[in-house]
Amino acid sequence: MISSTKEKIRYAAFKLFLEKGYEATNIRDVCQEVGIKASSLYFYYKSKQELFLSIYDEIWSDMIRFIESIEELKQDISPDIKLYTLFKSTIEYCSKDMAKLKFLLRYHLFPPEDIIKMLRDKYKFWTEKENNIVSDLVKDCIDKKILRSERNITDYLKEYFKFINFHIIEMIISSIKISNAEIYSLWLKFWNCNFLNQ
Repeated sequence: MISSTKEKIRYAAFKLFLEKGYEATNIRDVCQEVGIKASSLYFYYKSKQELFLSIYDEIWSDMIRFIESIEELKQDISPDIKLYTLFKSTIEYCSKDMAKLKFLLRYHLFPPEDIIKMLRDKYKFWTEKENNIVSDLVKDCIDKKILRSERNITDYLKEYFKFINFHIIEMIISSIKISNAEIYSLWLKFWNCNFLNQ
């Protein structure tokens, strides 16, 4: 249940940005959707740009917060199990609200011209946070000789993100969620072929 005016503004703007696009959405559209005057919206957000970027940051922030809250990543278990848990949990998280991922995908692929630099900077900021979490797990795997030390951590990271992003994009395009059995099967193939045998 969306209660506050600010939440209603964000939800309406999110929907419009997702359906119509950034350029085709204006403040009047958002106000009409919420049933408020422009002055009420400007009380919360100075501009369409600020509103858009706050939604973008919120989606990323929620995802990073979720990853950081995964209990298994804090436990004293093998780092390869942690990596699998991270993959599985991220896929499950993404499948619960694919609209947010569609939003990110749309604006990563087709960033609006007037905010392209800001979006790139924000993307870099958020993906670095995500990279650091995965990097720590990969480093732990190398230290424990689960993965080969001859390979660069960056190579492992590229392989991991290529793998997980492919499956997230496939889920978004097909609107079909990946089952737990499929998640495990996909991980085993990936782990054995891309991490252990390269």
